[in-house]
Amino acid sequence: MTDDDQKEDLSERLRGRFDDPAGDQEDDVDETDDQETTDATQSEHPSRSMSDMSSKNSMRAKNVKKAWSATSIYLPEFLDRRLTTTYKHADLMFEEDFGRSLQKTRYYYPLLVALGMERIEEMEAQEIQERIEGLEGDADGE
Repeated sequence: MTDDDQKEDLSERLRGRFDDPAGDQEDDVDETDDQETTDATQSEHPSRSMSDMSSKNSMRAKNVKKAWSATSIYLPEFLDRRLTTTYKHADLMFEEDFGRSLQKTRYYYPLLVALGMERIEEMEAQEIQERIEGLEGDADGE
């Protein structure tokens, strides 16, 4: 398998993570936007029902905090501030255009991660290194 084939295979698998194989209808459940993060794993949720498990990869899960895996990330303060500011701007635009809030846990974070992964997949190692150096320079300038 060539590098291009491997990249395409990885892209397909990543895109599939956000597909809704069950075709469930979305219930407008308003998720709370906790600032806390947890290192939840499946072993910490032994009582999950089959419907929770089937919605694990579904963007239409009724309760994302119960159905999806939690991942903690650690950010330097300057990136954490940008993350918050970017969300607030996106939420304001979304609300002005669609009359409802952009749910952070259900839509903003998955979108942020998916777009970031797409961009990283397109990058060469040298470009990744340059971006890391740029982030380190941004942190030093704060």
